[in-house]
Amino acid sequence: MRTAVVGAGVVGLSTAYALLRHGSEVDVFETGAPMAARSAGSSRIFRLAHGDPGLVAYAAAAAGLWADWTHRAGNRLLGQQSTVLTGPQAEEWADAMAAVGADHTLVDEDDLDTAELGLPVEALPGPALIDPAGGVIDAPATGRFLRAAIGNRVWREHVHRIEPHDDWVEVHGSGGVHEVDHVVVAAGRGSTELAAQVDMYLPTQLSHHVRFTFRMKDPELNPPCWIDETESWREGVTSYQHSSGPGLWSIGLNLPLDLELWERGRHEVVGHARELALTYVHETLVGVGEEIVEEVYCDTPTTLGDGVHVATTGPVTVIWGANLFKHAPAIGQTLANAAVNGVSPQVPRSE
Repeated sequence: MRTAVVGAGVVGLSTAYALLRHGSEVDVFETGAPMAARSAGSSRIFRLAHGDPGLVAYAAAAAGLWADWTHRAGNRLLGQQSTVLTGPQAEEWADAMAAVGADHTLVDEDDLDTAELGLPVEALPGPALIDPAGGVIDAPATGRFLRAAIGNRVWREHVHRIEPHDDWVEVHGSGGVHEVDHVVVAAGRGSTELAAQVDMYLPTQLSHHVRFTFRMKDPELNPPCWIDETESWREGVTSYQHSSGPGLWSIGLNLPLDLELWERGRHEVVGHARELALTYVHETLVGVGEEIVEEVYCDTPTTLGDGVHVATTGPVTVIWGANLFKHAPAIGQTLANAAVNGVSPQVPRSE
């Protein structure tokens, strides 16, 4: 069996890796450099904690595969910092974790001590959910592992058309036409146009998002990953934060949708987000310096929730969603198993 994977982000590479382990032939087509678009950056947050039991179980499956990848890579790809969620969703997420037997701790608002949790903030409204299986994913190390495992099967080629037949597909790229048994499209923003060619509709609304990294005043600290849904700083603004390297603290502010709209343009949205991030650090955080040392930008689909979306028609499968990095090993295995066995991939519903 020969499969073409369109897109060399972490999901595309994970799928190619899983297909190779099945003994399939794989070609990966990527317009730019691997892991350079939505998979760019130094790190991501991993967590079992989700508001849906199916996603908790799927994340647990991914955790097992992250451990396997770590063993095969010879260095740790997923850290052990834990992840803390603060805000009104904590109780609902705790229930979802309890439903599948995932280890967790729920801290009531009256007992919430941010210093005890290790969070770089003086005080917060609760409650808080502690996910001990959470941690920081080393994104560059993950990319190196996957690229080494896949070898010379990644082609720098733009795919502009896919033409399915009954049980095979023509992949039309800038380097020619390729005939394969199955196609997996995991091309981020580029997936929309390719999906439309096989009568699949993907949401088209995008927004701009940027993550900023600051230095920690004590480089020896290694706080837990933190997802803050309290809106305690400003209404409509939430955040995710984590240690992205020794002495580094990365912050992504989730702004109200109208402030991140695609139509506003990247320059305006990023500039406004930068001002807000600097103000947020100054007014809210402790132990974090006030100079930005790195920015990571990406376009992101809006209103999709935190989950995995997949559709199949004949020999073509398309995968899309938001925050997929943490699930990538499980997604790759799911898509590979489905392609090899000729069935539709089954993933948990989005939150």
